[in-house]
Amino acid sequence: MNRAAWLALAACIVSAALEGLFASRGVKQYMTSLRMPRFAPSMPVWYVIGALYYIACFVVLYRLLDKQPTEPNRTTAIALMLVLMSINAFWNYIFFRARNLFAVMLTNFVYTIIALALMASLLSTDRIAALIFAPYLVYLIFANFWGYQLWRLNAGR
Repeated sequence: MNRAAWLALAACIVSAALEGLFASRGVKQYMTSLRMPRFAPSMPVWYVIGALYYIACFVVLYRLLDKQPTEPNRTTAIALMLVLMSINAFWNYIFFRARNLFAVMLTNFVYTIIALALMASLLSTDRIAALIFAPYLVYLIFANFWGYQLWRLNAGR
Protein backbone atom coordinates (compact mmCIF):
# COMPACT_ATOMS: atom_id res chain seq x y z
CA MET A 1 0.00 0.00 0.00
CA ASN A 2 1.16 3.50 -0.75
CA ARG A 3 1.13 6.50 1.58
CA ALA A 4 -2.34 7.66 0.46
CA ALA A 5 -3.84 4.25 1.24
CA TRP A 6 -2.23 4.13 4.68
CA LEU A 7 -3.46 7.62 5.53
CA ALA A 8 -6.99 6.85 4.33
CA LEU A 9 -7.00 3.60 6.30
CA ALA A 10 -5.71 5.37 9.43
CA ALA A 11 -8.43 8.03 9.17
CA CYS A 12 -11.11 5.33 8.91
CA ILE A 13 -9.70 3.34 11.83
CA VAL A 14 -9.48 6.43 14.05
CA SER A 15 -13.02 7.46 13.12
CA ALA A 16 -14.44 3.99 13.78
CA ALA A 17 -12.57 3.81 17.10
CA LEU A 18 -13.99 7.21 18.10
CA GLU A 19 -17.48 5.99 17.21
CA GLY A 20 -17.04 3.07 19.59
CA LEU A 21 -15.55 5.27 22.30
CA PHE A 22 -18.33 7.85 22.01
CA ALA A 23 -21.08 5.20 21.93
CA SER A 24 -19.67 3.30 24.91
CA ARG A 25 -21.58 0.30 26.22
CA GLY A 26 -25.26 -0.47 26.09
CA VAL A 27 -25.80 0.32 22.40
CA LYS A 28 -28.15 -2.62 21.76
CA GLN A 29 -30.03 -2.07 25.01
CA TYR A 30 -30.60 1.59 24.26
CA MET A 31 -31.73 0.83 20.72
CA THR A 32 -34.27 -1.72 21.99
CA SER A 33 -35.56 0.74 24.61
CA LEU A 34 -36.59 3.24 21.93
CA ARG A 35 -39.84 3.24 20.02
CA MET A 36 -38.64 2.69 16.46
CA PRO A 37 -40.27 3.72 13.19
CA ARG A 38 -41.81 0.76 11.31
CA PHE A 39 -39.11 1.03 8.65
CA ALA A 40 -36.15 1.01 11.07
CA PRO A 41 -33.36 -1.37 10.05
CA SER A 42 -32.31 -4.20 12.34
CA MET A 43 -28.92 -4.05 14.10
CA PRO A 44 -27.21 -6.28 11.49
CA VAL A 45 -28.40 -3.92 8.75
CA TRP A 46 -27.00 -0.93 10.68
CA TYR A 47 -23.64 -2.75 10.80
CA VAL A 48 -23.73 -3.29 7.02
CA ILE A 49 -24.56 0.41 6.51
CA GLY A 50 -21.60 1.32 8.74
CA ALA A 51 -19.25 -0.99 6.83
CA LEU A 52 -20.35 0.44 3.48
CA TYR A 53 -19.90 3.96 4.86
CA TYR A 54 -16.30 3.25 5.85
CA ILE A 55 -15.54 1.54 2.55
CA ALA A 56 -16.78 4.65 0.74
CA CYS A 57 -14.82 6.93 3.10
CA PHE A 58 -11.65 4.93 2.51
CA VAL A 59 -11.97 4.94 -1.29
CA VAL A 60 -12.87 8.64 -1.47
CA LEU A 61 -10.05 9.65 0.88
CA TYR A 62 -7.57 7.40 -0.92
CA ARG A 63 -8.46 8.92 -4.29
CA LEU A 64 -8.17 12.46 -2.90
CA LEU A 65 -4.90 11.83 -1.06
CA ASP A 66 -3.42 10.16 -4.13
CA LYS A 67 -3.97 13.29 -6.27
CA GLN A 68 -1.47 16.05 -6.74
CA PRO A 69 -1.69 18.70 -4.00
CA THR A 70 -2.18 21.39 -6.64
CA GLU A 71 -5.47 19.94 -7.94
CA PRO A 72 -8.34 22.38 -7.37
CA ASN A 73 -10.63 21.67 -4.40
CA ARG A 74 -8.53 18.68 -3.30
CA THR A 75 -7.70 20.17 0.11
CA THR A 76 -11.29 21.35 0.58
CA ALA A 77 -12.65 17.89 -0.24
CA ILE A 78 -10.19 16.20 2.15
CA ALA A 79 -11.08 18.65 4.93
CA LEU A 80 -14.82 18.18 4.36
CA MET A 81 -14.43 14.40 4.38
CA LEU A 82 -12.53 14.51 7.67
CA VAL A 83 -15.10 16.88 9.19
CA LEU A 84 -17.88 14.57 8.04
CA MET A 85 -16.18 11.55 9.60
CA SER A 86 -15.62 13.48 12.84
CA ILE A 87 -19.26 14.55 13.10
CA ASN A 88 -20.32 11.00 12.31
CA ALA A 89 -18.23 9.75 15.23
CA PHE A 90 -19.50 12.48 17.58
CA TRP A 91 -23.10 11.65 16.58
CA ASN A 92 -22.65 8.46 18.59
CA TYR A 93 -22.02 10.49 21.73
CA ILE A 94 -25.15 12.58 21.18
CA PHE A 95 -27.28 9.54 20.40
CA PHE A 96 -26.00 6.87 22.80
CA ARG A 97 -24.56 8.82 25.74
CA ALA A 98 -26.41 12.14 25.82
CA ARG A 99 -29.55 10.40 24.47
CA ASN A 100 -30.74 13.68 23.03
CA LEU A 101 -32.83 12.82 19.98
CA PHE A 102 -33.57 16.47 19.19
CA ALA A 103 -29.82 17.23 19.10
CA VAL A 104 -29.41 14.16 16.89
CA MET A 105 -31.87 15.66 14.43
CA LEU A 106 -30.03 18.99 14.41
CA THR A 107 -26.70 17.21 13.99
CA ASN A 108 -28.15 15.24 11.07
CA PHE A 109 -29.14 18.51 9.41
CA VAL A 110 -25.65 20.02 9.76
CA TYR A 111 -24.09 16.73 8.70
CA THR A 112 -26.21 16.65 5.55
CA ILE A 113 -25.17 20.21 4.62
CA ILE A 114 -21.51 19.20 4.96
CA ALA A 115 -22.13 16.03 2.93
CA LEU A 116 -23.68 18.12 0.14
CA ALA A 117 -20.70 20.51 0.23
CA LEU A 118 -18.39 17.51 0.02
CA MET A 119 -20.30 16.21 -3.00
CA ALA A 120 -20.01 19.62 -4.72
CA SER A 121 -16.28 19.60 -4.03
CA LEU A 122 -15.90 16.02 -5.27
CA LEU A 123 -17.75 16.82 -8.49
CA SER A 124 -15.11 19.40 -9.34
CA THR A 125 -12.18 17.32 -8.04
CA ASP A 126 -12.82 13.64 -8.74
CA ARG A 127 -15.98 12.49 -10.48
CA ILE A 128 -15.31 8.83 -9.67
CA ALA A 129 -15.07 9.67 -5.97
CA ALA A 130 -18.32 11.62 -6.35
CA LEU A 131 -19.99 8.54 -7.88
CA ILE A 132 -18.74 6.42 -4.99
CA PHE A 133 -20.06 8.95 -2.46
CA ALA A 134 -23.43 9.54 -4.21
CA PRO A 135 -25.23 6.48 -2.76
CA TYR A 136 -24.43 7.78 0.72
CA LEU A 137 -26.31 11.00 -0.06
CA VAL A 138 -29.31 8.91 -1.04
CA TYR A 139 -28.98 7.04 2.26
CA LEU A 140 -28.92 10.38 4.12
CA ILE A 141 -32.46 11.09 2.90
CA PHE A 142 -33.53 7.92 4.69
CA ALA A 143 -31.34 8.64 7.74
CA ASN A 144 -32.80 12.12 8.20
CA PHE A 145 -36.35 10.83 7.91
CA TRP A 146 -35.53 7.99 10.33
CA GLY A 147 -34.04 10.48 12.82
CA TYR A 148 -37.08 12.73 12.62
CA GLN A 149 -39.48 9.83 13.10
CA LEU A 150 -37.41 8.47 15.98
CA TRP A 151 -37.52 11.87 17.70
CA ARG A 152 -41.30 12.13 17.18
CA LEU A 153 -41.96 8.63 18.51
CA ASN A 154 -39.82 9.19 21.61
CA ALA A 155 -40.55 12.86 22.39
CA GLY A 156 -40.99 13.44 26.09
CA ARG A 157 -39.15 10.31 27.17
